[in-house]
Amino acid sequence: MVRYHIEEVFHMEQWLPRQPLILTPTIPLMWTVGWLCTMSAYIILGGEPPSPNQLQDSVLLVSAVILVMNMYNLILIYQRAEKYRNLSPYAPRALLLAIVLIISIVLAWGQPKVVLIPSYLNIWVMIFIVLNFLQALLGQFFALHERPKTRRKLSSMYWPVIVLCGTGILIPLCLELRKNGYLPVFVSGGIFLACFTEGSWQEISRIQTKVPANNSIIYELLVGINLTTIFLTVLSGVLFIVFSFTNKKTNIILACLALSPGLNGISGLIVGAMQRYNNDYRYGHVNGHPQRYMYCGSLLVIILLVLGFILEKN
Repeated sequence: MVRYHIEEVFHMEQWLPRQPLILTPTIPLMWTVGWLCTMSAYIILGGEPPSPNQLQDSVLLVSAVILVMNMYNLILIYQRAEKYRNLSPYAPRALLLAIVLIISIVLAWGQPKVVLIPSYLNIWVMIFIVLNFLQALLGQFFALHERPKTRRKLSSMYWPVIVLCGTGILIPLCLELRKNGYLPVFVSGGIFLACFTEGSWQEISRIQTKVPANNSIIYELLVGINLTTIFLTVLSGVLFIVFSFTNKKTNIILACLALSPGLNGISGLIVGAMQRYNNDYRYGHVNGHPQRYMYCGSLLVIILLVLGFILEKN
């Protein structure tokens, strides 16, 4: 009987030996918030957002690939439901993840021009961001549940998800209502900025934890981007609140505020995932002086802002 059970478990592991994926459940949130914040910055700098009709087919094709990845991840999760049947949160959360995924698919494919290619925040985009937020949180529960625990304090995978959700809802709302001086929005934005500062300060040491991923050039570039966007988000957020009460027009600061927290959340998710994937990173190896690549990541963010400044001037 014991031998039969061992063979059954062995065959089940051979059928789907992979652990639940880390980044896949967060891709819809990264896409929605990243696109929305980019369009907000582009409009602030005087650009005209592209027509949804021009992008709908391409975006739907990409979303179909992401959908297949999420379904595959859901199969991986349900494959382990029997293994973790004594863990009470496992099965209900797996069911909730499936429900959230279904609702997100119906909303995205029912109104692709509105929720997949948004140029401003509306009620449908807000609902889609909240659904993506729930999907990302639930996905991280399953992804981290089977990763081995370590005494090293690794970068949080939940904090960037919270940052992206807050960014996707509050930042476009603050930028849209800045001319009307809508006080509750500014108060919410100030609270978000204070929480962002405190949470990011706690994450700085975790981002720089020594892991095998430190050997990757891409990892060090992302660390540089993440640390730089923390500073830029706090700086631009404080200046935005100050200038809002003095009626000064500072488009480059507004564009920086629109882009920085989104870049911070996306880079934080990728950094946390690379810390937990135990790869050897034999390609693109850091050959001493990893700080130079962190500085390159910071330089990339500065170049992005300079290009935005040039766009505004033109």
